[in-house]
Amino acid sequence: MFVIFLGSKRGRKTITFFLLFLLVLGGLYFWKKPLYRSLNRVEPGVLFMGEELGGNTREQIEEIFAAKFVEWQINPANAAFNSLENTIVPEIWGYRISELETINKLMSAGPGENVEPFYEPIMPQISLADYPSAVIRQGNPAKKQISFMINVAWGSEYIKPILDILDAEDVSGTFFVVGNWAQKNVELMEEIFHRGHLLANHGHTDSVVYTELTAAEIQSGLEEVNNLILDVTGEATHYFTPHKGEYNPLVLETVSRLRMRTVLWTLDTVDWMNPGVEKMHERVTEKIHEGAVVLMHPTGDTVLFLKEAIPLIKNKGLAVVTMQELLSPQNPPLNFAGILEK
Repeated sequence: MFVIFLGSKRGRKTITFFLLFLLVLGGLYFWKKPLYRSLNRVEPGVLFMGEELGGNTREQIEEIFAAKFVEWQINPANAAFNSLENTIVPEIWGYRISELETINKLMSAGPGENVEPFYEPIMPQISLADYPSAVIRQGNPAKKQISFMINVAWGSEYIKPILDILDAEDVSGTFFVVGNWAQKNVELMEEIFHRGHLLANHGHTDSVVYTELTAAEIQSGLEEVNNLILDVTGEATHYFTPHKGEYNPLVLETVSRLRMRTVLWTLDTVDWMNPGVEKMHERVTEKIHEGAVVLMHPTGDTVLFLKEAIPLIKNKGLAVVTMQELLSPQNPPLNFAGILEK
C-alpha cells in the first residue's frame, strides 16, 4: 500500500511538499546560526583589539589567549598607608581579561563585529577599608584624574557662575557645604546636585573647629549636615573635610563611625585671600599632578581661575572628576591596543 501511495500523483506531491518543508527549515537554521558559527569558527571580519580573527576556531582562539594571557593583565596597587602621618592613598583594582567570557563573545559575534574584551577585577591586598580613620590627601596617581574640593561656608553669588563653567567644560566638582549655609541655600544645593556634582560635609558651622568639641557634639553636627544633603540628594554622604583642616583622633574616629572618610587637599588656591589669578596658577596649575585634590572656595577670583585653568589641566591629560570617582578603586583599562600581534 505504501509503495502504491508513493507512486501516485498525490504521493509525489506530498513528498515534494515534505522536501520543500525540510529545505525551509534548514534555511532558517543556517540563517539563525551562520555557517561559520555552525562550524565553530569566528565569523568573517570579527575584530578584537584591532585585529581580525575571522575564521579561527575556538581552539585557535584559546591558543592565542594562552600565549597573551599574562600580557593582558594589569596588576592591582595596594592602598599606601603612612603610619607617621595617618594618611592613606587609595588602592587601585587590577584587571585581567576573562578568557571564557571573551571567547564566548567572539564565537557568538556577527560578521564584522568589533568585540570588546570582558574584564574582571583583581583585588588588592590592602584597601582603604583597612584604615577607616586615615586621612586622604590625594587620589591614586595611577588614575589620570584630579578633583576640585569646593568648600562653601559663605556667599552664594559665585555658585552659579562656577557651575556654568564646570558645565561648559563638562567636568564635575565636589561641593563641601557647611550646615549653616546649606540650611539657607537649599535651592542652590539642589542645583549643584542636579547638575551632576557631588555634595559633601564641611561641618555644621565654621565658627568653631571640631577639635574643640566632644564626640557627641561632633557626631550631632555631622549628622545635621548629612541629613540636609540626604533631603536634597536622597543619598548618604561619604566625605568630610574639617574647618581650617584641623582634626584630632576623636574627630577622625567619629567621622569613620558614621561611615565617612576625612579628606583634605593636595594643592590650595588660597582664593579666600584674593591672591589674584596669576598667583593661583602658580600655586595650582603649574604644580598639578595625577591624583591631586585642589582646594577652592566660591570667590570672584575662583571664577576667573577656573575659566583659564580647566583647559590647561585637560591639556595635561588629566580629567576633573568628583571626589567619589577620584577615590574609587575602579580603573578599568580603556583597551589593550597593540598587545595582540598578527
